[in-house]
Amino acid sequence: MLAIMKRLFLLLSVCFFLLSCNQENIVTIAGKFKNMENVLVALTLDNKVLKTDTIKNGKFEMLAKLPNNRLIGLSFKDTVLKKTAKGLLLRNWPHINLFTDDKETRITVVADSIEGLLHFGNYKILGRSKSQIDYENYQSLLKKDREVNQAKFKALSKKQDKALLAKNDSLFTLYTDSLRFQENLGKTTHNIVIRNFIANNPNSDVSMYLLSKRSDLKSNLAFYQLLYNKANRTYRKSWYGLYFAKRAEQLEKLKKKYIKKLAVNAFNVNDKGFNYGKYADSKLIVFDIWATWCVPCMEDMPAALKLAKELEGKSVSYVFLSYDFNDKHWKQQSKKIGLKNSYYLSNETRKFLNEELVVTTIPRYMILNQKGEILVLDAPAPSSTELKKLIESML
Repeated sequence: MLAIMKRLFLLLSVCFFLLSCNQENIVTIAGKFKNMENVLVALTLDNKVLKTDTIKNGKFEMLAKLPNNRLIGLSFKDTVLKKTAKGLLLRNWPHINLFTDDKETRITVVADSIEGLLHFGNYKILGRSKSQIDYENYQSLLKKDREVNQAKFKALSKKQDKALLAKNDSLFTLYTDSLRFQENLGKTTHNIVIRNFIANNPNSDVSMYLLSKRSDLKSNLAFYQLLYNKANRTYRKSWYGLYFAKRAEQLEKLKKKYIKKLAVNAFNVNDKGFNYGKYADSKLIVFDIWATWCVPCMEDMPAALKLAKELEGKSVSYVFLSYDFNDKHWKQQSKKIGLKNSYYLSNETRKFLNEELVVTTIPRYMILNQKGEILVLDAPAPSSTELKKLIESML
């Protein structure tokens, strides 16, 4: 009888929990616009259209039953191809995201023009939920990151031009390599912004949403589980929190199937080849993939050296793998900095990293076991406290 009562209690708890995760609210979605007429507006959830309306006299309004604490979308499309004031032809008009909650019953989007909907920060949301405010803060961080990357690219371009005019081949090559790196940097810094936001805002529906959508969850499962566990029960048991937990559970079951052993063909400053046997006494190996021409790599180098020293005697080896195009520059810089465990990667290993493990930008940090099996493919930077926490949690 007691066993039956326990099962019944468990079943009721699960039912209550599922109901709480799927609570809905009647919400009015409205808009006020200038210079926009006869534009089709589609309300979407998980890429499915729930309702549509047309902007008349600069306004639209839709009443819909929406799940709480979920990301919904508004897509704006014109049936007739138009030309904007900036001369930009738009077939697919903008899409903006909104977060619902159990308190707000009316959400209004306000913009002066169609251009205002093209870029975050040029439109306003009235009736914002806490999650909506968090989402806008996240979008602001992304916008700032893009602006910083664009400014760095412009600065490097100017230096490259000066080197070309001065006929300084070595500097021109250096800035060309840096620009090549900078072109791919956006994806890396984008991921860093996401991870930092989640780490700094664990109790947020936006963080749970971002965790649930991570495309690199398979290769960085331990790290994302660490971030997930920082949240309190309410958010871990939210719709997005449960979705993440389900994905993580599935990946845990398949863990043995997707762990890859990384074969490293490289040599150190004394021309001796890399061998995992040297690190047989280490439980974990951290790979720091860098290059002398990589500005972010060099900026993070002091933090990397500090972390490497702190990990000494903790069954962790910190290994530097160079992506330099010229081994002479790598040797000079390795000796100048005083790097221990510094290796120059062969073209064969670089090709494998690029094509098989999609290491297209650096710096990149990996965590492996002493056999060379990859545990975390894309770990946080050493300048973040999250890397040390992650390593310590895996010991």
